[in-house]
Amino acid sequence: MNGATRTALREERGARTADEGIRSRGRERSLNEGFARNPLGLRLYYRILGDAGPTLLVPAACWLQEDLEPLARHRRVVFFDRSGRGRSDPIPADVPVTFASEFEDIDAIRGHLGLDRCSLMGWSYMGLVAGLYAADHPDNVERLLLVGATSMRYFGPAPVLPPELERELDEALRRQRERIDADAVMRLEAERAAGQWPDGVAFCREHRRLSGPRQFGRPEAMQRTKADPCALPNEWPTALASQMQRIFASLGNTWDLSDRVRTVRAATLVVHGLEDLVLPNAARLWGTLIDDARVLWLGGVGHFPWLEDPATFFPAVDAFLRGEWPAAAEHVTHAY
Repeated sequence: MNGATRTALREERGARTADEGIRSRGRERSLNEGFARNPLGLRLYYRILGDAGPTLLVPAACWLQEDLEPLARHRRVVFFDRSGRGRSDPIPADVPVTFASEFEDIDAIRGHLGLDRCSLMGWSYMGLVAGLYAADHPDNVERLLLVGATSMRYFGPAPVLPPELERELDEALRRQRERIDADAVMRLEAERAAGQWPDGVAFCREHRRLSGPRQFGRPEAMQRTKADPCALPNEWPTALASQMQRIFASLGNTWDLSDRVRTVRAATLVVHGLEDLVLPNAARLWGTLIDDARVLWLGGVGHFPWLEDPATFFPAVDAFLRGEWPAAAEHVTHAY
């Protein structure tokens, strides 16, 4: 056998091994992702990472499953999309979209996978959902992780606020103005309305490129994400805005869910960037209303702490999920 033949055989074996590896990963993924069904019969996408240890349940798979993979090193993480989001079925226009349906979808995922007791994470608006779910299911939620969680109170579009909260709001609005070119976003949306962006994926990605930096204290960190929610029509700006409007409409013009939050019994870590457009007071409220809660403040960080400060975020969250409080997490005793 000459040298050329040996080289050709090695390359063939290498290619065969690579193909087998790809097929193996494909089989593994197919075994660890699938669909549950909610009470309306709509399919709910889920994906499981990790195969040992306690379980962490994480909504918003389409935004988080790639970027939060490090959390699966010491536990099983179940990512899922609620109905109408990500890879889950869209919600028909004639079907009501209520805030209560959020909890039905979590129940459907838990029931499908046989999750009796688990930890639960909620980011952004889903932090509100996760916190209330933990309040209503004290025997099923072991630990609660809230990241950039929105407030459980809303007093209307023009409430009279305490001076301290007015300053926080003014600062958030200033940051938003500085971080993006609002006129460019408006021009893009006008072009879409005029039919100049027929490709929904391309429009969504451009919209995210222009508007996304407003959510970051460190805008350069936006480039670190592996997620591409714009590949999914449920996440296109118009669809997403429509669904959120329908959900919030079901809550009424104002709401205050503080009494339900006070009943949370799970140990709770609230992670909040001090430059998040979700006001820091939201984190203070979660920290003061839940008895066994601590807040981890992240300076210079906005709404995506795993991208903006991964060196702090991942060790802190891992410690908490292992039953330890991060050293920098603190008790909060006052909110506005």
